Amino acid sequence: MSAQERRLAAIAAASADAFRHGGYHQVRAEDVAERVRLPRGGERDRGRSAVWLYNEVRSRRVLVALAVKHAFDEFTACDADSVDATGGTGAAGGTGAADGDAAGGEPPHSLLDAQNLVTAALRRVARFHQVERFMLSQVRLGIGDISTSEKRLSAGQSQPVWETTEVYGATAAAGWDGRVTAYARYLAPRLERAALTVGVPPGGWAEASAERLSELAFRSMVDDPEGPADHQAAALEAHWFARDLVPLAGEWAGRLRTAEQAAELARRIGADGRARTRALDVVLQVLLDSPLLARAAEVGGELAGLLADDPSELRALCDVTGRQGLAWLRLGDLPAARACFEHSLRVAGELPVPADAKSCGSRAEHNLAEVLVETGRPSEGLRKLEDLYDEQAGDLPATGTAPAWRRLTLIRQAMARAASRAGRTVTGVALAEAALADREERLGRDNVNTASARVTFAEALLAAGHPAQARHHLTEALRLRAQQLTPEGYWPQYDTVRLAEIELAAGFPAQAVRLLTDVAVTGEWFARRVSPRLHAEASLVRCLALTASGEPAQALAGLRALPPDRAVRRAQAAAQLALGDATAAARTLAALAKAERDHGDDFPGQAERLLLTARAAHALGRDGEAEAASAALLSMGGESLDACHPVVLAGRLDLALLRVGAGRVEEVSSLLAPLLDRRPLAHGRAPLGDGYPLLAAARSVAIRAGGSPSITPEDRLWENG
Repeated sequence: MSAQERRLAAIAAASADAFRHGGYHQVRAEDVAERVRLPRGGERDRGRSAVWLYNEVRSRRVLVALAVKHAFDEFTACDADSVDATGGTGAAGGTGAADGDAAGGEPPHSLLDAQNLVTAALRRVARFHQVERFMLSQVRLGIGDISTSEKRLSAGQSQPVWETTEVYGATAAAGWDGRVTAYARYLAPRLERAALTVGVPPGGWAEASAERLSELAFRSMVDDPEGPADHQAAALEAHWFARDLVPLAGEWAGRLRTAEQAAELARRIGADGRARTRALDVVLQVLLDSPLLARAAEVGGELAGLLADDPSELRALCDVTGRQGLAWLRLGDLPAARACFEHSLRVAGELPVPADAKSCGSRAEHNLAEVLVETGRPSEGLRKLEDLYDEQAGDLPATGTAPAWRRLTLIRQAMARAASRAGRTVTGVALAEAALADREERLGRDNVNTASARVTFAEALLAAGHPAQARHHLTEALRLRAQQLTPEGYWPQYDTVRLAEIELAAGFPAQAVRLLTDVAVTGEWFARRVSPRLHAEASLVRCLALTASGEPAQALAGLRALPPDRAVRRAQAAAQLALGDATAAARTLAALAKAERDHGDDFPGQAERLLLTARAAHALGRDGEAEAASAALLSMGGESLDACHPVVLAGRLDLALLRVGAGRVEEVSSLLAPLLDRRPLAHGRAPLGDGYPLLAAARSVAIRAGGSPSITPEDRLWENG
């Protein structure tokens, strides 16, 4: 404590004592001053003068505000071991250790739990008003009192300066303004915990919210001393929820609270099991539209269990298991997602209506194919999606947005992603562009589902070596999705990670690092409540960007904290090479090669591993191994991968650099020809986009070797003749 804080604390105790025993208009400044006890020892700590007190507080408003703070701290300090956080009373009749501990620990599980936490804290305040009714009635008279000196303009009285970062200093400053914030320090950590149920509040949010709620609680309770404490607390919590929490999280929080209340009411009544399942189904749908995917998976499991034994609910069970699988897929638990989709497929086969069986079965097979893509088997997933599309293409309506079209456009979008992930980048770009054009025609450019197709198009362009075009489309989609979706939710944060990947590929790794610094996707709350998988992806991209920025040691430290999948181990090898530890990189890549034997489908990943293997072998002076790895990489082009795949072209550039260094410049031209080719491919674009670092490096090497920087003449500006 500062000296000023100690003086204010002593004044607060004296003021509380004075107004507990005397009416506001009978208590004089001298009565408070003589009660002041400062911890100095001896006789000097006995009382102070009214002049001294005036110089400290300047206003009776400050006196009464300090009195409330002292009394409330006393009230909360002596309530140990008596009540839980939901407000039940123990032997002591106050709020006990469990409620006192409510300021720390894990956030509430649901919005109803968060509501109970805040309501319990406000109920505690209401009980304080009941206990200290007389004193608070005096505070009510004094908090709006204006002194004579303040009324006189000639007095020139200025506001005292208090240290507002300290407890009593902040209370005194609020009292000078006629506000009572005595409960804010108690409420703030509880409000922050409640807010963490739906998102991460910014710095200072909880404190500002608590000060508003403290003032409102004081005014409403002191003006209605006979009001029921439980009802007062519930009403104030509802106001806080609408005033502060919904603007923080988004309108979905209000919908989720209503859905949870309906489900809880159905559980309590218990007369109709179907009412409970219907209410939980609404909760699940709201959760899938919110950031809270972990809870969506949990609610989906509970709902599926309720529906499993009811033969009349087969269609509902099929839908619920599919939605639960989507939540698991976005969370990154692929075995759980596969199990849900397989369950949904089995139930679809039991549906009595053939049209329902076909529609639900198609959806489940589509989702299972997406699981294959995410497990590192994109080629197999692509084949399944192509078969599924061919089966249903005959049902495609020429116009409109019928369910059959929605299913087909989602399959086409998934095919584009799978093709890009499988290394068929030309096909991926063509499919993604067609899906985007179709949605623009049927839905318009500003529809959120059109924006989703634009994100897929940007991903396909990035995979095909066109980061500049990818950036253009992704930023447009990101702007639209950020307006219509919760910014901290899965899809807007997904867009942020993809944008960082684009900046990294475009040669701006520092910008990629900045994009992934202090954003929701990199936080622990996101990892626990929204998507551990996307959190890990963001961390991986950031580590790759750190390596490219010249910080491989920092990148390696970050990679050690990630699950050691194949992408992470490739990133580790790249960082080890950047550190100059080619031996460690070679060991990492050798172990990775063994792991890839069971995943012969992930051709882009294998190509990247061969590229890094060739670089590590060359750094170690093992020219034979380097040549073998390079030859294996180039042989993948046109067979396993598109011949123009950026990783294959990077292998060609590495070989060209080695040939230039060895003086074998006659081989450079054929190696660089696919990189320098500016003729459009089947997707209507050159193999590499203008401005792509790989293309710029290839042109530089070609010039060094005495060749042309392009195999086709550059276009001249027509206006120049």
